[in-house]
Amino acid sequence: MNKQQELNAFENGKKFKIKTERSTQIASPKNKDMDTQEDIVKKLTDNYKMQQKEIDKLFITIENKEDQIRKLQDFVKLQQKEIDRLTHINEYLMQANQTKLSILRDERQLNQGGKTNQKFKTHKSLLPLEKKSNKITEEGNTQSVKLFRRQTFRNPTLVRFHQDDGDTFKNDRNTSGASNFYDILQQEDCFRTNAILNIQLSDEDATTQYNIDGTVSLMKVLLESEENFCDIIQSISAQKLSFLYDKFKRIMSDHQQLFILVLRLKKIVTGALQMNSSVLLDDALQTIIDKCIDCLECDRASCFIVDQAKKELWTRVAKGTQTTIRLQIGQGLAGFVAQNRIILNIEDAYRDQRFNTQQDVKNNYKTKTLLISPILDGDKCMGVLQCVNKSNGYFTKDDEALLQIMGEFSKSVLKNAMNHDAQMLIQNKLRHIIKTGIILQSKQDNLIDLILSAEERLRSLMNVDQAKVVYYNQVLSHINRDGKLSQIDTLLGIMGLCIKDQQLVAVSNCYTSPIFNPNIDIETNMPIICMPLKTQNHQIIGAIQVINVKGIGNISSNSEAKINSIDLDMLELFCQQCAQSLQQCKQSIQ
Repeated sequence: MNKQQELNAFENGKKFKIKTERSTQIASPKNKDMDTQEDIVKKLTDNYKMQQKEIDKLFITIENKEDQIRKLQDFVKLQQKEIDRLTHINEYLMQANQTKLSILRDERQLNQGGKTNQKFKTHKSLLPLEKKSNKITEEGNTQSVKLFRRQTFRNPTLVRFHQDDGDTFKNDRNTSGASNFYDILQQEDCFRTNAILNIQLSDEDATTQYNIDGTVSLMKVLLESEENFCDIIQSISAQKLSFLYDKFKRIMSDHQQLFILVLRLKKIVTGALQMNSSVLLDDALQTIIDKCIDCLECDRASCFIVDQAKKELWTRVAKGTQTTIRLQIGQGLAGFVAQNRIILNIEDAYRDQRFNTQQDVKNNYKTKTLLISPILDGDKCMGVLQCVNKSNGYFTKDDEALLQIMGEFSKSVLKNAMNHDAQMLIQNKLRHIIKTGIILQSKQDNLIDLILSAEERLRSLMNVDQAKVVYYNQVLSHINRDGKLSQIDTLLGIMGLCIKDQQLVAVSNCYTSPIFNPNIDIETNMPIICMPLKTQNHQIIGAIQVINVKGIGNISSNSEAKINSIDLDMLELFCQQCAQSLQQCKQSIQ
């Protein structure tokens, strides 16, 4: 047993010694450095593999790009070949056309007879191809000439063969018509069809632009005579002939535009006759709007009238809407046009910060294009025409010119209608004054009833909510808020100043006036007019005070309130009627 225990103890000691040595080796600094280096090697290896993968991806991308570049280069080569082919065809067609014109000229000369043959002998501006055919006589071999040219027409190689001689022959030409033609061919176009419609451009300036236009000058030289036309057409190069073709296309385009403009002007003239027959302002506005929609080919239109007193634009009629639109001058696009007196052509309304989108939201409508023009009376803007949403595309320069013409017609129509409305207003007010005199005469027995009736008629005359009449006989007598007669011994407020000075007083804002007194004056922040009541002997018997609607535009300014001349005349007539009735009431009381 003891031996066995000793063996076990020896083995256990040996194992413990081996473990101790291993732990010592692991804990040594040398082994720690080796572990750190292995970690670094692993990280570098991993980074290298990742970079290698990225490089492979880049190589693949580069190969794809190179394939795309090769494809694009091949496509460019194909396009270049197509361009060369089309250029060759164009040259062939130009030369063939030139030969065709020469053949037609020969056939014409053949049909003209002996007189033409004599001219054919002496004239030297023939096609260059004829210089190569010296063996063809000018008198007897016309059939050979035609055969030769037809062969040339069918064979572009033969045309090129004669091209050099043609250039040499054209350089030898020295005729004045051809020289002028080549000079004018380089002249630029400066005339446009909308210049005819520009009202601000005088007839002399428009004629000058027309005469110096490159295309017009070119046609004048080209069509000066048939002989000159044939000379130029036969001697012109293919490149210049192509340029001349563009000129002819432009003339055709201008002709079509002029034809369309004439039709549209016909609509405007017809509309002007109908507009002049509109006497009432509402009818005139509706007619103007209908003609704008018809002539400008738009979806909606509106005609704003400028009220300088209120500093605003308003319209009673707007096509597509049922409500009256009011804008301050400078507000929105229409207000901007009224303020600056310029025309605006807007291709996208919602990209313009001046556009007011509230009306679109209110009317469930989408505004895209706008054409807005002022209606000018000298330097004064009396209205604004607005066309909305061109039916086909955008508004053009021709549309701008046509709308300006519509504005000129609208000016006279609006002036006539507004004058008619003013006359009707005066007539209605005169009827009101006459009726007022009859009513006040029936109230002369009672001062309270007389003052109340006078105040009610004054409010109706001026179309306002507040008006006041004061009777003065050493004391101020007026109707207070309770509807009872109240008397004041002293001259107070604006009323007192009017009676004291015996003259009209106009105030922009009562609350800012230092003499305002709420016990006798109207309590309002709006402009008021105060006028004395004088008898036929020029004695003061009272005063009236009423809101001045026409002076609202001067509230924010320090200037005196403006008074409409018609309102002033009507108030003077009312004061005469009221003073006469108060004088008779005074006599009856005494």
